[in-house]
Amino acid sequence: MRFFSMPLVALAVALAITGCGGGKSSSSDSGSDRAAASTSDSSSTTSGSASKAVSEIPEYPGATTQAAGSGSNMGTDAAGKVMSTDDSFDKVYGWYQQKLPSGSERSHVTSPMQSAVFTIGETSSGQSSVTLTAQGGKTMITIAHVKM
Repeated sequence: MRFFSMPLVALAVALAITGCGGGKSSSSDSGSDRAAASTSDSSSTTSGSASKAVSEIPEYPGATTQAAGSGSNMGTDAAGKVMSTDDSFDKVYGWYQQKLPSGSERSHVTSPMQSAVFTIGETSSGQSSVTLTAQGGKTMITIAHVKM
């Protein structure tokens, strides 16, 4: 397994755990109160360039957005989105393998939990990632972009 940019990993973990607590968030299920409760009013500002980069990453067809947000802090712009689908991990993984550039896969783990990470771009000009995980009978998709 190859390692990749630490800020990108930190963003992906933060998005997955907090549902983008520092930015705008939304939820399409009955947990919208939890998503709203985790949203904080920090000094983050919306980042147009990072949000645009996230929108350029293909979204898996039929996936439901669980949370999304963007922000800027000390010269670093970040944006992300967490989605879920009932489709199998293998189906989603295969779809992203076809849609993302060759060589973008950074990790693929099948045990103890299925997960995969794809990373595109350069740290200096902006780096985007797609993280897939199998969780509770669903496949979770986290799309993130960080620009320093």
